[in-house]
Amino acid sequence: MDTPGRNDPCYCGSGKKYKQCHLKEDQVKESERRARQEAVRYIRRDLLKFARDERFNEDFAKALPLYWNEFYTFDNAEEMSQPEALRFFDWFVFDYPLADGSRLINLYYDERYEDLSSHQQAALDEWRPAPPAGAYELTGYEGQTLFLRDYLTGEEFTVYDAGGRGIVEIGEVILARLVPVLDRLEFSTNAAYLPAAEIQDVKEKMLAAETAFQQDHPDATHEQFMREKNILLIHHALAQAEVQKRPPVARLDPDREDKKTQKVVRQMKRLKR
Repeated sequence: MDTPGRNDPCYCGSGKKYKQCHLKEDQVKESERRARQEAVRYIRRDLLKFARDERFNEDFAKALPLYWNEFYTFDNAEEMSQPEALRFFDWFVFDYPLADGSRLINLYYDERYEDLSSHQQAALDEWRPAPPAGAYELTGYEGQTLFLRDYLTGEEFTVYDAGGRGIVEIGEVILARLVPVLDRLEFSTNAAYLPAAEIQDVKEKMLAAETAFQQDHPDATHEQFMREKNILLIHHALAQAEVQKRPPVARLDPDREDKKTQKVVRQMKRLKR
């Protein structure tokens, strides 16, 4: 709905000018919406900052080759592109199990919650139980609204993305985490995707892995399986890129545009020798 001018008739049909009717109420709503959006932006940035704390350096060194299937290690971490670094840290915060079995998102909650504003607390309350990163088939789109289907369970979602579908075609698979932002779902960070030619047998691989996982953990839920094994989706994507003779990661791309060292990762190199 387009906002009327101050002296235009109010959209509600009261016959009053907008400034004499719903203007103030709408201004309050807009201020609240902006405050909530800024709170989400803050939580995104602060989670990244928290994950870079030097006390997590050893976990970082272990997690990096695990996520990237050895394409990135502690020694070449600074060669990640910014999108790669953001996707890794998203997984590191939400899905990676620390030595005691906890996750960084929960540790952040325990340590930072009381220092956050009420809007930031509300954003964190919604993000803390966010599901593990997964695979979602694009089934349709309308502008910036994407219609997705969980590639393994068939559950359907409507997701907002400012960039729309980008280069993803219907039937292709997006690798991402869905989180609530205001009154809709969005991707927690940059999404990756599997082109049609690279989807191959990923569903069969994941279902077989889940069957094996449940044999060892008979009471495990699908979410628990995905939390622990969703890196198999990344490994599949890396392997398929090699099959298609594409560089699987940015550091192996001779034509990559960003040659600058990633500051966000370089700071993690303070690991004690």
